[in-house]
Order: sequence, then C-alpha cells, then structure tokens
Amino acid sequence: MSDNLLKIGSSAIRASSLLLNTTSNNIANINTQGYVRQRTEFAPDPLGIGVGRGTTERLISEFTVKQLRRDTSQYSFAQQYVSEANRIDALFSNPANSIATGMNDLFAQLQSANNDPVQPASRQLVIGSAQSLLNRFEGMSKLLKDQETFINDQFDIYVNEANDLIKQIAIYNKDIASYGNGTTRQLPLELLDKRDLAILKLSEMVEINVLDAANGEKLVFMNDGQSLVVEQGEFRLLSLRGDPDPLRKELQLQLNSNSNVVRDVNSKAIGGKLGALVAFREEILDPTQIQLGQLALSLGDALNNQNKLGMTLNGTLGGDLFRLPVSNGLAYRNNTGEMAIRVGLEAGQGKKLPPNDFLVTVTGANEITVQAVDSRGQVIPGSDKVIGGLDLTANLTLNSASMPPGDDLYGLEINIFIGAGGAAVGDRFLLKPLQESASQLQLATNRGEDIALASPVRGGFDVANLGNGRVDQLIVTNTDTASPFIGNLPLNLVFTGSDTFEIYDNTLPVPNLLGTASFSNNNYNNVLAQAGLAGTYGFDFNISGVPRPGDRFTLEFNQNGFSDNRNGLALVGLQTAETTRRNAVSVANAVNEYSFNQSYGTMVGSIGERTRQGRTLEEANAAILEQTTLWYESLSGVSLDEEAANLVRFQQTYAAAARILSTSQTIFDTLLQAVR
Repeated sequence: MSDNLLKIGSSAIRASSLLLNTTSNNIANINTQGYVRQRTEFAPDPLGIGVGRGTTERLISEFTVKQLRRDTSQYSFAQQYVSEANRIDALFSNPANSIATGMNDLFAQLQSANNDPVQPASRQLVIGSAQSLLNRFEGMSKLLKDQETFINDQFDIYVNEANDLIKQIAIYNKDIASYGNGTTRQLPLELLDKRDLAILKLSEMVEINVLDAANGEKLVFMNDGQSLVVEQGEFRLLSLRGDPDPLRKELQLQLNSNSNVVRDVNSKAIGGKLGALVAFREEILDPTQIQLGQLALSLGDALNNQNKLGMTLNGTLGGDLFRLPVSNGLAYRNNTGEMAIRVGLEAGQGKKLPPNDFLVTVTGANEITVQAVDSRGQVIPGSDKVIGGLDLTANLTLNSASMPPGDDLYGLEINIFIGAGGAAVGDRFLLKPLQESASQLQLATNRGEDIALASPVRGGFDVANLGNGRVDQLIVTNTDTASPFIGNLPLNLVFTGSDTFEIYDNTLPVPNLLGTASFSNNNYNNVLAQAGLAGTYGFDFNISGVPRPGDRFTLEFNQNGFSDNRNGLALVGLQTAETTRRNAVSVANAVNEYSFNQSYGTMVGSIGERTRQGRTLEEANAAILEQTTLWYESLSGVSLDEEAANLVRFQQTYAAAARILSTSQTIFDTLLQAVR
C-alpha cells in the first residue's frame, strides 16, 4: 500500500510542479508580444495509480486567429489610407493653396482691365495675377510630387518588412516541421507563438489567407491566390518595378530560388498597408495630379486661343499668353523597334483633353492606336482611336487633322520619331501629358500690352443709311491666316432689299462681288456664313435693326481701336464657359464638359469625399478589430486574476501531494517497526 501511495504522491508532485511551471510561465510572459496562454492537462494513470502523462498546449482558436488576421489587414489598410489621404485633404482644403482663388483673381483683374483697356497698369496686374496662379499650380503639383516620392519610399520600407516576415515564416515552418508529429520530441510552443506573430504582422502589410499543411507548416497566400510561403520552406518575395514609368512602382512576386520567375500582383486584392498605398495612389494621388494638369492645360490653352482672336495694345493680333509644356512618351521594356514619341496639347484643342494617361500601340505596319487609360493603367473600353494609312518609316505628327471628320485625338499632338530600326508592331508607349503640366506651365509674355482686349474687326454703317440697321454680334473665330485676314479687309455690305445683302471687297476702282447672303426672314444672323464666306475671313456677324434698300455697312480692321474691350469680355467669359472635358468616353446625352471652377471643385470634392469615406472605414474597422482582439484575448491572452487563482490552487495541490508522500513514509516506517 505504501508503495502505491509513493507512486501516487510522486506523480502528483510532478504534476503539480508542472502546473505551477505553466502558470508561472504565463504570468512571466504577460507582456511578451505574441505569447499565447498555455495550459497543461493530465490523463489518469492507466492502472489507476497516480497521474499519467501531462501535455502542455497553447489555448488558441484557429477561427479567431483567422478573424484577427483579416480584421488586422482591414484596419491597417484603412489606417494607412486615411494617413495618406489626410495630407492631400489638408493641402487642398487650405484656402491659401486654392487654385480657385487664383483663377477668380485672374479673371477679376481681366475684368478690371476691360474697364479701362488703354491703362497699362491694369494690364500689368493681369500678368501678375497670371504668374501668381501659375505659382499656385506649380506649388500644388510639386507637393503632390513630393507625396508620390514619399509613397515610393514607403513602398520600399513595407516591401522590405513584408519580405523579412515571409522569410521568418518560412524558417519557422522548417524548424517546426523538423520536430515531426510524434511524441518523442516535444515541440517548443515558443516557435508556434513566433510564427503566429510573424503571420499576424505580415497581415498588416498585405491581406493573406493561411492554410495548415499535414507536416505542421503554415501555407501563406495572398488574397488573390498568389503563394507567399509554401511547403519545405519555399517562399516568394515581393518586389517593385516601374514599367514603363520608373517613378511609378508596381508590386510583383518573384521566386526566392529564381528571381527571373515573376508574377504580377492584382492591385485590387493586395490589402493591408501596401494595398492602402496602391489604393491611395490610384484613387486620390494620381487622379488629383492628372486633373490638376488638365485644368492647367485647358486654362492656358483657352486663354491662348481667345487672346489670339483679339488685338493687343500695340495694334497687332494677339499671341499666346502661356507656354504649354510637352513631354516624352515612356517606352515599355519589351519594345523591339526604334521609335520615340513626344506629346503635347494641340493648340486650340484644350477642351478635348480628358483627365487620363494614354497608351500608344503600333498595331500594324502602317497603323497606330491611341487609347485612354484609367488610374490603374487599364485601357478604358470604347476609347480606341485607330489611325491607319501612316508611313512608319519616317517622322510624322498626329493630331486632330489625322482623325476622320467629327472625331478627335483627345486634343493631343503626338510627334513620332522613327530610328534606323523603324517601328515594330506591338511596341507600346505610355503618354503622360498631364503629370507634370501644372508645374511646367509658363507665361509666354510678361508684357501687359500683349493682352488682346480689343477685337481685330469692327463694323460700321454709312451715315447716309435710311434704316437703323447695325453690325451686331461680331465674333472672330480664327486669325491663324493673319495676312489674308487683314489684307482682305475692309468688306462692304449692301442691303438690296428682299432680305438680301451683297458683299463686296475693297478693290478699286470697281469692287468685286464676293457673295450674296439671302434670308427667308428678317433675322439676319451669321451673314458671312449665309454667303459661304465665314471660313475665308475667320469671323462673322449679325445685322440688327431694320435696314432699308441701299443701306451700306463696312467691316474693317480695328485700326487704333485700343479702347475696345470686346475680346477682353470674351476672355472673362471663359471663367464660366464649359472648357474642360470630364471623361474620355461620354455617354449619349450626358454632359461631358464643365467650367474651370467646376473642374477644380469636382477635384477637391472628390478628395474630401474619399477622405471622409476612409475615416468612416477606419472607425468601423477599428471597432471591429477591438472586438476581435478582445475575443482572441479572452481565450489566448493571459489574465493575472485567473493565473493568480491557479497559482494558489496548484500550490495547495502541491502541498497535498507532499502530504501523500509524508503519509506513505509514515506507513512504511510503521511497517518496518512492526517486523523488528
């Protein structure tokens, strides 16, 4: 009997000691990151003599851990997204940076100059306001560029962190698998804790799925199914590339054992902090930079185009007020031909330019296709512009004249340079005409006299006219052919009655009849167009009032008409005109143009809305993660109260077990004394 008591007491002592060790270990590691609470369980001895073998295991729920990884990824995504978005939102919500304020000031100064067109000081204020607006464009664009650089730096940091974690997980897998599944070697629970912690940290970088292998390894996959860690310690590493734009880093996967084996990563399924950087760049940063560039170009082109339709304070036709930038096309690495591209905005086509980058592809021996792409680099369906019949053995220029009537080339002017090797079918180029435009737009003049406030054409009437007809709504639409435009003036108009006008040139001694404008009623609108002459002279006009037969009217160059502000009013009118294109592909009957202020307001509103959505998502995910963490900690976390209670209980069992040994010793001593 004493022998059995000795065995029972000894096993009870060992069991209580192990329980005390487990509890003490839990208490000691309460502040250890990634530590999972342990529990030791015993089975009764098969013969009913004492305690059987004890097993120490971690208290963990795989379902809860999966939820924790998922919620950690989603919260990390939202937190990183809001962190980046807040900087852009603060930048554009600051009134000191407002492009709208700069544009309004420019047009206000133009209006002031219209009030006294011959005053040089008011004209010079327009130049000052224009330069101030350009400074705002440049400042905002450079700040966005700095943010892009910061994003690239963060990509490098997070990719390195993710790769370190992937390597750690693979090493832990090999170490764990080396212990096997038998009972001969006790698996260190510390390894499991460290591996789970590394996987949880990896879920902060990217959203992952984890599967259990038969040998105890954890197989880690990205959300789109791409493998990160597989069996036997094999793994893939995240890497960055920029093709064709070296400044725009994209994620890809490469095999650790062979860096030449790479896989593209689906940007929509990355998740985590890396996914947040990609989403922020695609949803806020790139669209904002592009829309800012579009606004700068469309504004500069519209003012240039209208200024060229007027007359300066020097009595000459107006010229460009702004110098529009050009940029080089970016060739893809797998191109095989010798071809280069430069792209800019075709003069006068600013309202055709959408807020997009463009892909140029050599699709045939004599054919090029231009497509608009979205912020993810994907071609927008229905945006194809196919230009055939080209000679791709020599340099050429593509613009609106290259397109069929009624079509456009998105306002682009593409200069193609062909090298000795020629163009190769399949070669692709990415055009980013808007990326640097806001920071590169410059003034073409610093002289207020070059602002063309006056109209170059004026209409008059013969004082001997019997009617009250007047030249009205004289609108100039084209002054590109300057010499014929001026040289063919003045024009003489004679009302012959029956709603008919005869148009004569200024040839002496006998003027030539240039055309006849006949109307079906007394609405004498667009007289030159009615006579088929509008394209010849680049302007047109109406006759208001009631002319009498024989009444004469004159259209002449606005010599010394410096007090005229008709073109200045047209310049001011651009402020509310629909001059900016919304989308590359428009829906039927949908409005696809808006004003400068509407364009800027839409851009700022989009930033604010995206940021607000991000903040809401962050708050929601923070609450979900907190709830999941509490759920996880309720099982796997160490509770001091619970462990302290266990410590007292196991101390008592230890003391009781020691009492069993003492009793066994007493019985044994009694037996010895009985036989002496």
